[in-house]
Amino acid sequence: MLPPLFAPVAASAAKKAEETPPPPELFQHLLDCRTITDGPARLTCFDRQSAALDDAMRKKEIVVADKQAVQRAKRGLFGFAAPVAKLMGFGGSEDDANEIKEVSTTVESARHNANGWVVTLADGSTWEQNDTRDFVLSPKPGNEVRITRGVLGTYFVSVHGQAAVKMRRVQ
Repeated sequence: MLPPLFAPVAASAAKKAEETPPPPELFQHLLDCRTITDGPARLTCFDRQSAALDDAMRKKEIVVADKQAVQRAKRGLFGFAAPVAKLMGFGGSEDDANEIKEVSTTVESARHNANGWVVTLADGSTWEQNDTRDFVLSPKPGNEVRITRGVLGTYFVSVHGQAAVKMRRVQ
């Protein structure tokens, strides 16, 4: 039995394990073929279920992605507030270790509006300033940009090695 101090941690870990979504139905049917002991029936099951899975992939009803594709998707979503990865079933302690905490790119364009800077980056993302600090030197196309994840969903953008300002991704 765990001491009372560790009980909430254990309960939280058990809850996370329960939150892992089950595999898609078509994939589960394929996995279920492994339980068939009769050789010809097992092969027939694998053939039928793999064909159904292939058909669903072609129709874009199910998507199969490797770890590199997931990393590219995470990189493309870096800065958005929606927990898309969690909705897709990614998350937990292993994912926290692989979470993108920093992105480096370059400025594509920059403009100043009433709220501060709006910077479009080479990767196509657009970031808008949401604090009152300012860059010493105005961002220019080609300047290096480093975006770091802060706490509570904040992001800090440093342009050309300057002190970072707080920004949010808008596109």
